Amino acid sequence: MLVHRLVLLASLRGVDPPARIDAYDFDDDLLVGSPADANQSFQWLKREAQRASASIRRARVVIAANPFLAARARHLNRAVEVIPSCVDPATQALHQHRDHEQVTIGWIGSHTTVDYLRPVLPVIARLNSGGRSIKLVVVGGDTGVREPWLEHRRWTLATQEDDLASFDIGIMPVPDTNWARGKSGYKILQYFAAGVPAIASPVGLNVELVSDDRGLLAETEADWKRALLEMTTDTERRRVNGAAARSFVEREYSYQRWAPELASLLRNLA
Repeated sequence: MLVHRLVLLASLRGVDPPARIDAYDFDDDLLVGSPADANQSFQWLKREAQRASASIRRARVVIAANPFLAARARHLNRAVEVIPSCVDPATQALHQHRDHEQVTIGWIGSHTTVDYLRPVLPVIARLNSGGRSIKLVVVGGDTGVREPWLEHRRWTLATQEDDLASFDIGIMPVPDTNWARGKSGYKILQYFAAGVPAIASPVGLNVELVSDDRGLLAETEADWKRALLEMTTDTERRRVNGAAARSFVEREYSYQRWAPELASLLRNLA
């Protein structure tokens, strides 16, 4: 049996966690439990941390999406392998970096993480008030803010690739928490697949994914203002960084790179 994260939404004795697991795969730090308000209300029922811990202990092999999660899992099981979260650049349309009067900043996610945008919204508002023309497109969540420069889009699988390809810059602000440190930078990988540079908080794997040739890291409000100004005013830098980002994700975080590794691992279990 291969289990990704959890078998069911809620715990069911004898079924989740299963008594026997061949491979357990996880890409978030379920050992601390999800901090989202929607999930907190049902922790007594979901018991994510307890079920993830039991599944890791029982698995013949644990597949962790990044070194941080692997280190956490090794306290419970010595048979841990790192296979990162991946994207498929071959199916993703590339963004065409051109000079625009209005630069589009994009974010893609869900209602459970959209609050991470809140510290950045005032920065973008002030840049627009100061004469910059910046549009923020939020895909998959609702900030609750209504401004002329802010567009909310519903996420669908059919429109995801076009949404990503419409961004000039992708952003991933996250708080410095245990949960965020366990994230695998999937938003960043999606931006990179579209040839879009990223601005991200220096938390967890983000530090390794976002370098000076693929985007910028920003921690404080002043950092975000400086990074956004630098990237929105330099089309050539966005083009060069976007091309480097696309090459990086093809080489290091694509299905083509890691599918053979995963197949070999699972064959060895058979």
